[in-house]
Amino acid sequence: MSSSITFKTLLALLVCFLITLSSPVAAAPVLPPDEARFAAALPNHVTGLHKRGLTGVNDFNCKLTAAHPRPLILVHATLLTAESWWSFTPTLRKRGYCVFALTYGRYNNIPIFGGLAPIEQSAQELATFVDNVMARMNATQVDYVGHSQGGILGRYWMKYLDGAGKAVGLFNPVQTISDAIAPSFYQMVNSSPFIAKLNLGGDTIPGVIHSNIATRYDEVVTPYSTAWQTSPGATNALLQDMCGISFNEHLTMVNSMVVLQWVLNQLEPSTAKTANCFSRFFM
Repeated sequence: MSSSITFKTLLALLVCFLITLSSPVAAAPVLPPDEARFAAALPNHVTGLHKRGLTGVNDFNCKLTAAHPRPLILVHATLLTAESWWSFTPTLRKRGYCVFALTYGRYNNIPIFGGLAPIEQSAQELATFVDNVMARMNATQVDYVGHSQGGILGRYWMKYLDGAGKAVGLFNPVQTISDAIAPSFYQMVNSSPFIAKLNLGGDTIPGVIHSNIATRYDEVVTPYSTAWQTSPGATNALLQDMCGISFNEHLTMVNSMVVLQWVLNQLEPSTAKTANCFSRFFM
């Protein structure tokens, strides 16, 4: 894997981010003053992610049940924020999950974007967030879904912070990358010292269910098989094996209803339904 910065990768990431923001949105939450000033100067489609909001997320009045006894933690990808889960959360809430999501990794006062700070710093943010959720929800464990860096954060939290034993499953659409543009990007390059440390002794955590799904059209994780874990017991899947006409790339994996059905199948194997091109019609 190359660790050099390339304009092509940077451009691809920014283009994908804009595509992720371009669909119709709901009412806007209030932005902090620095972000509001920055957002005012941007086209509407760039700021659309903030206008979606996440109805029913981070609701500490949500009741855990026998069917869903653990809070479900959603952790976004590099460049994105908690609002990137807008297409998953309505179905998850409808299914009875208590869903929680944070925006982590703000860096050098850069507005709008998350997931840019050093991963160790972001993992500590995650640890604090999860501990707060568990305490307020009176829970001893969580289910965890991470997108890209979100999956790496979960592994670091469980392996090197205090996350051991707190997560039952880590289900991740895509992982390490091939090029770099920010502190966290350099750490996620497949040949980086950070990834070597993360994979030391194996790339899974004992007692945790590890499942990963990749896309053939990933322009960031190259080759796409880099998203998969190699230790025994990990489940690895390819989106296009489920739906050959799914053209989702790296950042838009969390806009795919096929991926959502796959995630639900990992969370609820006893009631799993086939994830395929028709999944969006049966949510």
